[in-house]
Amino acid sequence: MNTFLIGVAAVCCNVAAQIAMKYSGKSLQQASGLAGLLSPWLFIALALYGVSFFLTIRVYASNALSIASPLMAGGTFLLIGIASFLLLKEEISPQRILGMAIILLGIVVLSKS
Repeated sequence: MNTFLIGVAAVCCNVAAQIAMKYSGKSLQQASGLAGLLSPWLFIALALYGVSFFLTIRVYASNALSIASPLMAGGTFLLIGIASFLLLKEEISPQRILGMAIILLGIVVLSKS
C-alpha cells in the first residue's frame, strides 16, 4: 500500500482514538468505579491507538522522520479541530482558527526545509 495512504489511515485512526477517549472520559464522569473504566469507548480508543501506532511505524520506516512526523502531526492537529467542531460541538473562535493556521504554516515550512 502507498505510504501516503498508510499515513492518512494512521492520522485518521489517531483522531478517532482521541474522539473515543473524549467520550470515554465523559462515561467515566457519569459512572463510578469499575463501570466507568469498562466503557466501550475506552477499548475503542485503545484499539484505534494501537492501529495508528503500527501504521505510523510503517510510514516512518520508509520516509524521512523529519518530514513524515511533522506532516502527520499537522494532519492530526487539523482533523482534531474539525472533528471537535463537527462531532463534539466545540466552539472554534477566530483566534483559534488563526492559531491553527499559523501552526500549520509552521509545520509546512518545517517539512519543506
